Amino acid sequence: MIKLYGIGISSSVAKVRYCLNYMGLEHTWIETNPMLGENKTPEFLAVSPTGKIPAIDVNGFKLFESNAILRYLGNLKSSQLYPMENKDRAIVDAWLDYVSIHVNTMMGRVLYNRILAPMTGQKVDESSLATGLEFLEKYFPVIEERLTHEPYLAGGDLTLADLNLLATLDPVELAGMSLEKYPHITKWRANLKAKSFYQKCYKDYTQYVQDIMAAPKA
Repeated sequence: MIKLYGIGISSSVAKVRYCLNYMGLEHTWIETNPMLGENKTPEFLAVSPTGKIPAIDVNGFKLFESNAILRYLGNLKSSQLYPMENKDRAIVDAWLDYVSIHVNTMMGRVLYNRILAPMTGQKVDESSLATGLEFLEKYFPVIEERLTHEPYLAGGDLTLADLNLLATLDPVELAGMSLEKYPHITKWRANLKAKSFYQKCYKDYTQYVQDIMAAPKA
């Protein structure tokens, strides 16, 4: 049995959930909220020594870091999500890393300064926010161009790279951003959000987060 630790609002957790759902892998969801310190317990640190989410425990095999988890899951059974042919896999890895290292990093700047900082009473770093938005204006066109010529990031099939990008873009509307200038990204995204692997997590990420924030606190 696969145990997945994390919270639903985390993009890093979401892409692992998408992968599990898509591959039809049975798993148990163990809510682990870092904002409540639940990632610092001895029990969780035994699974993820860094205290980071997501983390998985597969019959005693414990792993953290979302991309490492994706690759591990992709190897559990034959799937186009992570093809076996070396060159095909290298292309998946390249887009997986591009999105994580570049797009997700800059999305993090925007999310922190537009959502998390105001929510927690922290100072907004306008310079960091501006940098994030500036670099995303460089990175999004690269992805738009790719999806102009290919149905998915790595080519003709849905792969781990797409699940990663889908989760990375989930908070776009919540952060007051728009993808209107990128019609191919928008079409690609709408298509994947309608799939069952996504709908099993939530109908819409923005509404999901807003419902959590509006819920009465215990």
